[in-house]
Amino acid sequence: MAELPPPFVAIDGLANFRDIGGSPIEDKDGKTVAKVRNGVFYRGPDTRTVTPAGIARLKELGITADFDLRSKGQIEKLGGPSPIDGIERIWAPAFPDGEYSPEKAAARYVQYASDGTEGIVQAFTDILTHGAPAARIVMLHIASMNPDSPSACYIHCTTGNNRSGVFIGVILSLLGVKPEKIAEEYSLSDIGLRPTRDAAVERLMKSPVFAGAGGDGRARAERMVGARPESMLAMLEMVNKKWGSAEGYFKTMAGLTDEDIQMVRRVLTVQEGGRDLLNCSSSFRMRVVLLPSLGTVF
Repeated sequence: MAELPPPFVAIDGLANFRDIGGSPIEDKDGKTVAKVRNGVFYRGPDTRTVTPAGIARLKELGITADFDLRSKGQIEKLGGPSPIDGIERIWAPAFPDGEYSPEKAAARYVQYASDGTEGIVQAFTDILTHGAPAARIVMLHIASMNPDSPSACYIHCTTGNNRSGVFIGVILSLLGVKPEKIAEEYSLSDIGLRPTRDAAVERLMKSPVFAGAGGDGRARAERMVGARPESMLAMLEMVNKKWGSAEGYFKTMAGLTDEDIQMVRRVLTVQEGGRDLLNCSSSFRMRVVLLPSLGTVF
């Protein structure tokens, strides 16, 4: 199978693995003044299927921390965690025990697979609300890195699509990436998961949620494993309405301080010309990206 172009990174045994760096950060006049730093933050699927060659490649990338967003029940059902020697596994479940029971998971399946964006935005809201402690774990780890030479980290759920995508989306928004670029990054999972999509759909079709939906069941299953840009745009608008901004979410829900956020920005961004974003003007660093009305998206 041909390797996908950047930001995807070929890791033997892992589909949908990519670098979240490279997105431009613009000032109010639309001039690119910084970008998200490459080679520091990666996203993808759980590591159960990674091969020895894939593990070697992860280490070549300098990854030292692996944030696992999966729930306890999911991990146990698959035989437990899959630790990698030399890479610290940091368990940061998006849902606490009891919130990812079979019944509640089935209800979320319906939301993920619904037409339009209302259902999936509610599911994304649940991820951000229940997953605030996980967001705090991830962000404080990033804030603790040396901004001059940060080590790399990796975040994953099961397929690297929705739970990972939600957290990456609000982090990119915090950094000042435009909503359209964030939605574009999210939608890359449609490409990254293409090799495993058919198998995932067939697995979902064994669930009563989809098998009992008649002819529409397969279409719902395909939506569930998809990554529609309009879903991310709608989620970002929800974040702005509910918490004022991504920064408001991290302060209110994850308990981050101004200093924490400043350090995250310094680690994860570089100014045009190579300097970190801390050297930009304070008015730009604290800029809030507001979404225009999305009209009929909801």
